[in-house]
Amino acid sequence: MEKPEESLEKVTDGLGLEISKSQKEQLLWYIHLLLEGLNRQRLVGEKSGAALIEKHLYDSLYPLKIWSFPPGCLLDLGTGAGLPGIPLKICLPKLKLYLVDANRRKINFLRRVAAELALSETYLLPGRAEKWGRDPIYREKFNCLVSRAVARAVILVELALPLVKIGGDLLMYKGKNGLNEIEEARTAIRLCGGQMEKYWHYYLPTGEERTLFLIKKTGPTPEAYPRRIGKPAQKPLGL
Repeated sequence: MEKPEESLEKVTDGLGLEISKSQKEQLLWYIHLLLEGLNRQRLVGEKSGAALIEKHLYDSLYPLKIWSFPPGCLLDLGTGAGLPGIPLKICLPKLKLYLVDANRRKINFLRRVAAELALSETYLLPGRAEKWGRDPIYREKFNCLVSRAVARAVILVELALPLVKIGGDLLMYKGKNGLNEIEEARTAIRLCGGQMEKYWHYYLPTGEERTLFLIKKTGPTPEAYPRRIGKPAQKPLGL
């Protein structure tokens, strides 16, 4: 079985990433913490370091191959075990990272990750996106928001765009059916002040298909959005 160090080298080479030895060590320690955490709770499905690196790490870091993140504040919505936010923060240490998740156990896990990896300017926001999107401190605050494997695009844009500042970006990680999802979400994108910019179709080293969507925040999100907790999923916009 391939060692995690070898898998990481393949992934960074494949993505064309130039990162330091200490950053590689941080990524490997993060993978170690994920594997250790699996003994306590189901953080991810994969159970080997190589599988985590070739699937989750590659997917999380793929945007660095084809896009430049804006400086400032990055929000990972529905971060779960910290994907993609933690790997992105390791590779882009100057970003201020905010991690949102409603699962308290995962927030506690992320608190340990941030401490052990000495990740400065990393902030944890426990709770639902509907709550934070209406908080005047965080509404339209973030230069960029990322979200991976959280909800259908039509639901996600209502949760995400209220948190993105005008002129900022929303990056949505989707699977092979991403184009169908984005078509379904066109009305919701427009209503929430966004505009579809571009997308990239790619494959993980495991052979799985992925699509990454970039949505630009072109205008303010109306005060009506996001709706109360649960409503975006119960009755998606435009459907």
